[in-house]
Amino acid sequence: MAVILHTSVGIAQPLHFGTSTSESLLVIALGTGAVFSILVAVLSFVAFYQRRTKSYLLIAVAFSTFLGKTSAGAAYLTGWMDAGMHHSFEHSLDVVMMALVLAAVYYASTSEAPRIGTE
Repeated sequence: MAVILHTSVGIAQPLHFGTSTSESLLVIALGTGAVFSILVAVLSFVAFYQRRTKSYLLIAVAFSTFLGKTSAGAAYLTGWMDAGMHHSFEHSLDVVMMALVLAAVYYASTSEAPRIGTE
């Protein structure tokens, strides 16, 4: 959901719902997002390394899309990416993440692993 901010010169600038107009808060949010994105990606690849199944690999790659979204935010903030490209890139990563999670669920459900409660 986008909110439009009208500036004093009459130019409308799109804002994400709930974000502050202060760039310093956006930098803090992106920095925090980057730290947690890296943490989640590393932990998911550690889990994949321990289990070594296709489902864990797909989930690890899906969690890595958070890094791409954070990178897109940083690219937009620094001016390397315009707003349209930023939004297209982020929504494309959402689709990729969803496809990877669905594939992981599919592979997990078709594997021969025992079901919970049955041994």
